Amino acid sequence: MPGENAVLEGYKMFGWRLLSSLVLWSIVIALVVLRYTQGVFFLIAVVGIAAQKEFYLSQRAAGRTVFLKTGLLAGALLFVATYIAVGSPYGRFPITFTGEAVLILLVILGALTRRVFEAKIEGATEAMALTLFGFFYVPYLLNYAIKILFCVPGGAGIPLLAFAVAITKLTDIGAYISGKLLGRHKLSPLISPKKTWEGLVGGVLVALVASVGLVKWFPQALASLAGVHAWILGLVLSGVSVIGDLGESVVKRDAHVKDSGSFIPGIGGALDLVDSLLFSLPVFYGYLVLTGRV
Repeated sequence: MPGENAVLEGYKMFGWRLLSSLVLWSIVIALVVLRYTQGVFFLIAVVGIAAQKEFYLSQRAAGRTVFLKTGLLAGALLFVATYIAVGSPYGRFPITFTGEAVLILLVILGALTRRVFEAKIEGATEAMALTLFGFFYVPYLLNYAIKILFCVPGGAGIPLLAFAVAITKLTDIGAYISGKLLGRHKLSPLISPKKTWEGLVGGVLVALVASVGLVKWFPQALASLAGVHAWILGLVLSGVSVIGDLGESVVKRDAHVKDSGSFIPGIGGALDLVDSLLFSLPVFYGYLVLTGRV
């Protein structure tokens, strides 16, 4: 029967989601506990490039032109360049605004040069704009995870990055559960019909409790976030993570796709996995800089 099939399909999807989540978080926790920074970098880079590729493919599916290989190469170069600058065990170089600006300029020139040599005018602006947007939207924003990982002194990068990721993801979980149980008022019907104001409030509350709790449970690793910082970050990170989630919903709806991909069975695409982190991690890094922790 249709109803029974739908229920069975729901249980099957939940099983895949649970299994994938357990495997993924087991890998993440192992890397954090072992403080294997190179492994964390590799994971960030792989997921980042996969997410960027999903964005480009969604645009192609919508009938738009993008420079897939050029964009992915630029994203990979950004990750590698940042690692060489701040994370390589074989020698590091100070990361500067000028260095990033030069790399970004090369990406822009690369996209423009490709179109010039192809001698194609139709769709040129669209192709260059979407290629550059994909570069800035995914690898450039996710690159702040690498900066947090390696730029924080005293080897505190891994626990701080784990904190930011945990608060962001717990916001998603809290919002999902609260929305399912209490959701009545739509947050943004046109962009994401299933999200509710009740879910938003629940997500923020979970983030606040988790932020304060994590700082208390790990007083040494998260000593720099003690006191009022835990409350501020719980509120700020949860807020911007919701915006990041909605931002990806805008991108998917514009491209007329439901999921960004199938990178992880039961969870969805890599872009679905990092959407909220694309906003929360740069904000967290900015907070660390403003408060003198980087």
